[in-house]
Amino acid sequence: MSVAGTVAARPAGEDDLGAVLDIVCDARHDSPLGPPLIGPVTEVVDEHLRAFHAAPDTALVVGESGGEILGFAMATCMRPRVLADVTYLQLEALYVRQGMRRSGAGRAMMHQLALRAAGDGAERVVTMPLTGARSEQRFLSGLGFLPVGSRRIADTASLLRRLETHPQGKARRPRRIEELIARRRRSRGLPETPPGGVDLRRLAEEISQRDSTNMHVSRQVQTRRPDSSSRTIS
Repeated sequence: MSVAGTVAARPAGEDDLGAVLDIVCDARHDSPLGPPLIGPVTEVVDEHLRAFHAAPDTALVVGESGGEILGFAMATCMRPRVLADVTYLQLEALYVRQGMRRSGAGRAMMHQLALRAAGDGAERVVTMPLTGARSEQRFLSGLGFLPVGSRRIADTASLLRRLETHPQGKARRPRRIEELIARRRRSRGLPETPPGGVDLRRLAEEISQRDSTNMHVSRQVQTRRPDSSSRTIS
């Protein structure tokens, strides 16, 4: 799909939000946050978009050509606070429709956001994780953006389980040998508990015998004389 006419960018108006919402749906589909944070598009998304547009210290910019909106960009001005001593503009999203890229729309929208950053006295422009596509990374690198830090994600329930402590504040008890055996058997596709349960004495004897065998083999390898037919290549 080709772009007709000159590409330009401007702050989004109330009448643009319907068209922006359609592109937001595409952007959510491409988001790297995926199923953990991105669900089906609902009326709530439209409400969030309108609330963002009306909020102070936010910027919603659209790129267009010939009256057609090609993409959008969202940013928030972050004022000095506990962990930051300078004002910076945080780029929340930057997205151009498939088939409309390499038209200059992304660059035009970034220009609008840079002007907004300067007007707000922001010393930096910081990007949030966007789509993660190589083309996006090349685009940002070409504008002088450098990678800083990274993000990780954890399920709340899983995090709480890992942080669980003893009522008296002590760390969780170490795993019993039966639990370790069950985990090892699961990894090998075997039943967690062998028929008749776990015979700890027999298990200890098998481990001791295996270690003794490994040590014997290791000594044989170390003392083995070199083969007379071998040659040294220098």
